[in-house]
Amino acid sequence: MKQHLRDIASGMVVGVANIIPGVSGGTMALVLGFYERLIGGINNISGATVMSFIRALTCKKEHIAGFLREFERIEGPFLMKILIGALISIGALAKVMSYLLETHHDPIYGFFFGLVLVSAWTPWALIKKKSFPALAAILVAAIAIIAISQLSSPDDLIQKAGAGNMAAAQTVTEEGAAVSTYSAGRFVYLFLSGAIAISAMILPGISGSFVLLLMGGYFDVLRAVATLDLPVLAVFAAGCLGGIVAFTRFLHFLLRRLYDPTMGFLLGLVLGSLWVIWPFKHSLMVGSRTVYLANRLPGSFGSNEVSTLAAFIVGALIVVAMIRLEAQKAERAD
Repeated sequence: MKQHLRDIASGMVVGVANIIPGVSGGTMALVLGFYERLIGGINNISGATVMSFIRALTCKKEHIAGFLREFERIEGPFLMKILIGALISIGALAKVMSYLLETHHDPIYGFFFGLVLVSAWTPWALIKKKSFPALAAILVAAIAIIAISQLSSPDDLIQKAGAGNMAAAQTVTEEGAAVSTYSAGRFVYLFLSGAIAISAMILPGISGSFVLLLMGGYFDVLRAVATLDLPVLAVFAAGCLGGIVAFTRFLHFLLRRLYDPTMGFLLGLVLGSLWVIWPFKHSLMVGSRTVYLANRLPGSFGSNEVSTLAAFIVGALIVVAMIRLEAQKAERAD
């Protein structure tokens, strides 16, 4: 029972991370020690899995038994617990996290900065040979993340925030009920956004929500979660499913053939993300929305800086405690 609850809690952490632009769900999976298991399980999903599920719908005992065997093969119980945890946190915390990011931006990012900084030890320890290819991969990935974060100029970010404010103002009927507009073009865009964003979410250091923000779909999806806009959520989820199955196959291949350089690249993504989630940034109000721009050093040390530092320490200590627990577990197993 403890393991079930732990897996669901791990999924909730990944879900929370994926809500926050700049924070990577893949990083959290790496921190919590189930990244390779997650990639391996998703990679095992195949056409045989789909067919066994379809046959099981006939409710014949032999078909149900066959599906259960296939479900175990792909680590279905583990994947379902991670998914359930992620959905719980996304559904329950979408509005809360939106509020906290608006009102307590620096402490929230300070907490995740502490998590990510200390968690870099995990992929570093997993690199078996600290060779030149692995070290070069770290450097290339870190530079790539910082470069990606600079793709949007301050003017672009301000324009996207303005678009988000307009999207948030939904059309309202005379009865006061909100009306959503649907079109084939919008659904195609949502599908592609889901496929691209979920591929980014798998990689430590790359925030799927940040990629979605750059693509201009972040506020649409966040509002759909908060208002339970099922058509939008269904199309976006379908894109996520297609993207994650396709991309994890490629990533699993790299981990099998080029383990150390691939793990080094993942570590570089984690280190590069520290630039993205640095908590102190220049900011500007666009309508009712705060836009966070370039990184800055704090000009003073007031209550905001104290709370941010405290949140950073809490995040760092959580990862230290988790690393120690995993080490003790490994010692007992030996």
